[in-house]
Amino acid sequence: MRTTTKQRLAAVLTTAGIAGMTVIGQGAGAAAADTILDGVNVGGRIEQAYFESGGLDKWGGPRSEELRARNNGRFQVFAKDTAFYWNAGVDYGRAHQISGAIRGKWASLRWENGALGYPVTNEFGQGPARVSIFQGGTIYWSQNTGAHQIWGGILSKWRAQGGVNSAVGLPVSDEIRLGNNTFLQRFANGVIYFP
Repeated sequence: MRTTTKQRLAAVLTTAGIAGMTVIGQGAGAAAADTILDGVNVGGRIEQAYFESGGLDKWGGPRSEELRARNNGRFQVFAKDTAFYWNAGVDYGRAHQISGAIRGKWASLRWENGALGYPVTNEFGQGPARVSIFQGGTIYWSQNTGAHQIWGGILSKWRAQGGVNSAVGLPVSDEIRLGNNTFLQRFANGVIYFP
């Protein structure tokens, strides 16, 4: 009996489908399948975070393939001035979105290669500000103050005073080293020194 091309193709597709179901069923974090958007693959934890936080409507389509980042991490850039970053060893392997002026500030601080490291939250609103928290500190942005990082002892003191709701308000400068391991940071209504 002669096998036709259609029969062979049907057999291959059936076998692939069964094999695919077997693979998908294994492991708690296995994704059903990657998504192709604008001809670009979006997959894994980046795909999951992308769709859970708004997907195509909110972030636009991908503008890059998934690219390598520090310490075996990955990132992917999307149309609306956004990227998603992922590293298996950061925040339980969840990917996080970073956008706009906060992303620009993070870039000026050497992305994940700098002191801030990887993002551990998506950007979120807090009072009058937008915020992204990183392994090594936080970036706050508002229309009136711009984007500024806060970290270390100044971040601890500011949070103890009430953070965004404190009397000094939001940061209006980055941390400034005065010498002798003394630092200051200017805020809308005052200055915090460390130590």
